[in-house]
Amino acid sequence: MKKQTLLTLLICITLLFSMTGCSLLKPSGDFLAAKAVEYYNEKDYEAAIDKMLEAEKAGLDEVALGDVYSILGHCYLELERIDEAFSYYEKALEIEPDAVEYIVNIAIAYRQIGNYDKAMELYQKALEIDPDYPELNVSLGALYVLENEPETAIPYFEKAIELDPTIGTSYGNAALAYAMIGDFEKADEYLKQSIIYGYENASVVEEKINALKDLE
Repeated sequence: MKKQTLLTLLICITLLFSMTGCSLLKPSGDFLAAKAVEYYNEKDYEAAIDKMLEAEKAGLDEVALGDVYSILGHCYLELERIDEAFSYYEKALEIEPDAVEYIVNIAIAYRQIGNYDKAMELYQKALEIDPDYPELNVSLGALYVLENEPETAIPYFEKAIELDPTIGTSYGNAALAYAMIGDFEKADEYLKQSIIYGYENASVVEEKINALKDLE
């Protein structure tokens, strides 16, 4: 009797899988997206792209889909496939137009290809949405430094320091900007603060400040 019951059960399971096409074994979009993130963190960008595209096909809610498009943009940017990066960043932004993260993604891409004007425009847009975001202020200020506009950059660094006085990057960038306008006392003060708060590029900034001092 037990053997007959077991046989019946096995037949039912076989019929179930043949009817559903084994759909019960298909991984969900969320599972695939999580796996893609693992690949991304391991810097296996091609594998991450494949999994993200599978996740998109498997189905995701709108918010998750925006994140998938964002990470796809990151992967393509890392692979220097700029057009595809922009395409997916724009798709993410279409889902959530006021998402600061998505706006910043596009700004970073424009910065990477040297279009500082467009990057500045996007950082400004992001700051209009979230003016109290320290890192945004630093990023915009850094672009003004690259454009040789330290006077314009300094207020953004000062704002970032006001919002969060523990970010070494703010002090390091501010130090360079002050050196560029000849205020070496302020530059040295901010350089010391950048070291205290663990700014990784403090030695590079120090070299640039010393080079500017030599020109005086």
